[in-house]
Amino acid sequence: MTISKWVNLIFACAFIVAFLTFNKAFIWIWELAELTDYAVLNRNVTLTTVLALATSVGLTFYLYRRPNAFEYMSEVVTELRRVTWPTLDETKRSTVVVIAFTILLSGYLAVFDWIWKIITDLLITGA
Repeated sequence: MTISKWVNLIFACAFIVAFLTFNKAFIWIWELAELTDYAVLNRNVTLTTVLALATSVGLTFYLYRRPNAFEYMSEVVTELRRVTWPTLDETKRSTVVVIAFTILLSGYLAVFDWIWKIITDLLITGA
């Protein structure tokens, strides 16, 4: 895919995320203000849904028309194409190392926590 197609896909995904976010936010605001959410087409398409759709379309169109936003997304796609992604084998080995290190560090911290608990108990009780 060309860079412009990837950028268009990013804007389409951003539109979907914005719509879902605005829809939930408007529903929450309507419930908080105890307003009636009127059905526009049927009971699934309400006033808050239409407002969320209009807001999302407006925001996406505004950002899409801004040259610096489109240029920024193009630069992000270009940089992601230059990234050297690890192979599946490298990813598995790295995951094993992270899990092993996490287990060892957890044990190390547990031992010192236990030691400090004993010292603190001795100091508090005075025994």
